[in-house]
Amino acid sequence: MRTFIISCFILLAAFAFQGCITSLHPLYTSKDLTFDTRLLGTWHPDGSGDTWKIENLMEKQLSRYKDPKERKDQENIKSQFINRNTYLLTCSEKGKEAEFLLNLVRLDNELYIDLYPGPLKEKNELLEDHYLPVHSYAKIKIGSNGFELSFFNGEQIYKLLSENRIKIQHEDFDYYKVITASTADLQKFVTKYADNKDFFMSPVTFKKTI
Repeated sequence: MRTFIISCFILLAAFAFQGCITSLHPLYTSKDLTFDTRLLGTWHPDGSGDTWKIENLMEKQLSRYKDPKERKDQENIKSQFINRNTYLLTCSEKGKEAEFLLNLVRLDNELYIDLYPGPLKEKNELLEDHYLPVHSYAKIKIGSNGFELSFFNGEQIYKLLSENRIKIQHEDFDYYKVITASTADLQKFVTKYADNKDFFMSPVTFKKTI
């Protein structure tokens, strides 16, 4: 299961992967974002040799500017496009890397992450023309020694959708489904089922290495 989950995010950079909940719209508005310095660093999911490196996106973008004035000018420019609370996540698995924008979202009393794939590293015009970047979500619990991610159980949720036992706007494709609901409707859906254990996979524990 853990290998499946990590692979899900590596592959998500190019395809909407059925095992994860995927959505066209983010789970957050800017007012829902928060930042926790405890997430910064390099992490390994329990029982895996894979690596997750989490950095502050703004700081990463500004690190190349050594002159204080130039750095400040660039910060003012970039702040129009980059939220200061956004993280950069680099996933590494067996020598392959994929970058994601990671946003920490607070809804009611729960924290979630919203992942969105960065640019394709492989320069292929045909692939880029067929590239569908989507959002994916997980509930997160941050502790003093690491954090746990509980990914949404796409198989269970899509099964209930097909049986009309739950409702949220989505589209069916040949090999996967994509949630098309608005951010407001996504938030209502997530908070409604936040305590339903059937909607989440078993938690994955991440331990810091650096």
